[in-house]
Amino acid sequence: MNGRSNFFGLSLRDLDILRRLLTVRSVSGVATQLGQSQPSISAILRRLRDIFGDPLLVRSGQKMVLTEKGMLVSAQVEALMNGFVELLESDETFDPATSERTIRIAAATSFEFFLVPHLITELSRIAPRCRLELFVPTLQSGLETERESGGLDAIVGNWPVPPPHLKHMPLATAELACLVCASHPFPAGTQLTLEDYLRLGHISPSSPQDLSISPIDGMLARLGHERRVVISVPDYAIIPQLLAGTQHAFTVGRRYAEHVSEGGKLKILLMPEELGVMAFYLLWHERSQSSRYHRWLRDTIRRLVRERDVLAVPVDRP
Repeated sequence: MNGRSNFFGLSLRDLDILRRLLTVRSVSGVATQLGQSQPSISAILRRLRDIFGDPLLVRSGQKMVLTEKGMLVSAQVEALMNGFVELLESDETFDPATSERTIRIAAATSFEFFLVPHLITELSRIAPRCRLELFVPTLQSGLETERESGGLDAIVGNWPVPPPHLKHMPLATAELACLVCASHPFPAGTQLTLEDYLRLGHISPSSPQDLSISPIDGMLARLGHERRVVISVPDYAIIPQLLAGTQHAFTVGRRYAEHVSEGGKLKILLMPEELGVMAFYLLWHERSQSSRYHRWLRDTIRRLVRERDVLAVPVDRP
């Protein structure tokens, strides 16, 4: 009982070092981060191992890996430290210029590809000490539960209908197009009927388990139809390269389709009227409604979408 009442002698500094050790998985790396000697960090790790009754970090070949308990402790310490940050950065004290908060956003792949370069540039300017963690919404990630528990700060979604238990606001709409190989039997610019579209084999950035939150499959489900997804690839940008020499199709924003078809290896088919437009919106939990930090984050994302051409294809920098 006495150990519990004084938190086993653990200080916030100890917890911060523990979090860093379990994230970096290197005593020397953490020592460098903090500007301290390696023996001093090693001594703290030994004390932490005694307190938790577990090695936490063990060597595996040339690297350090977490034990089972280390993985559990890592997740809990990360949540605990984030909770302290939220507590200290109250509505009265939050300042993006000095905050060291970790910003956690889940963004639909088809929007993340366009939004993220703008977001990184903006955050480096107005919140240079914050860290950004990005996720792709999936059913397996426990997205809704994680969001309700405060794990995510915002979600950019493109479901046909936003989940009713989350607050949301519209962000943007994108006209859709169908990309196919230049040798595909349909002439370029063909207006597809819904029947034409359903007969095609499709490549999708959504895994088979997540088709229920795919915007295209969601719209089709509302119409009582299902398309034939023959390939699922998590890397959005690589899909156009997979179309060459096939009869497959990739449904994507029209501006992106026009960009990748400029080389002549691909061509664009027009979408059925029922599937012409995809909407994006910003979602958050009611718990975050009045938080100064969350309002700032939502306003920043909305402003970027409003002021920048976030649906333009990112230009490679030299």
